[in-house]
Amino acid sequence: MHRSFASISLLTIASIVLAQEKKPAIPFAHLPFDETAAKKWQDDTAKAIDQPVSFSNSIGQKFHLIPACRFEMGPNGSKYRVSLAKPFYLGETEVTLGQYRRWKKDHRIEGAEDAFNADDRPAASISWNDARAFCAWLSEQSEEKKAGRIYSLPTEAQWEWAARAGTITTRYFGDTDKGQADYSWFNVTYTPNPKTESGIRGRQPVGKLKPNAFGLYDMLGNVWEWCEDRPSDPKTGETRDPVMRGGSWRSGAFHCTAVAHDPGDPNLRGDNIGFRVACFVERAK
Repeated sequence: MHRSFASISLLTIASIVLAQEKKPAIPFAHLPFDETAAKKWQDDTAKAIDQPVSFSNSIGQKFHLIPACRFEMGPNGSKYRVSLAKPFYLGETEVTLGQYRRWKKDHRIEGAEDAFNADDRPAASISWNDARAFCAWLSEQSEEKKAGRIYSLPTEAQWEWAARAGTITTRYFGDTDKGQADYSWFNVTYTPNPKTESGIRGRQPVGKLKPNAFGLYDMLGNVWEWCEDRPSDPKTGETRDPVMRGGSWRSGAFHCTAVAHDPGDPNLRGDNIGFRVACFVERAK
């Protein structure tokens, strides 16, 4: 039985429409680029995956889309090339105490003055295991499951790429600490650390300083941020500690950079250790 001319024409038209609707390739960003280019990479990526540039989730966290990329990771003298083939979302700020208390209602930083336990301060005294458990809990919330969102800590490569925000300098505002107080909360004079948070020494409300080109606040300073990676080798039995990035309010400027890192036991907690959440996306079907 032969198809009619009308049937063939309809099939041809359908094929043309499908070809026209084919999604564009996911763009790969390459360092360096400025803030204007960063916004364009985000916009182009959003169109390619049919997702928004930014969104807010069910517990009030805001996320920004971070493009796929190829870049050289690490400090001078130990750089290596990394490709992140999939874009992802990253929290605009560190997870706050108010957001963390949606999971653990009574969480407090012991010894800190009351102001440092306010909901708008970054969550602290958070271990790597705690942070991962929070991400698992958030992923299981009904609105998040309905939206198809899966939360996790960012990998080290994802964190550094997001922190660099188009730059090839050690900080997203330059290679020195000049002007660092405009972008990060840190131990400005590197005086001896206080035993507890008091007065003006401690974690500060999130999102009050200047963001980087991807729209992310406090990537450097305030609290160290856990990363997902924990390398292991079953052949040798080697297991490495996970790593924190970005420095904290207790850190000198030299630790508040896009390349500094500090390993820690997965159960380590401190009033300067918190985290930021990533959300992973797939191309819309």
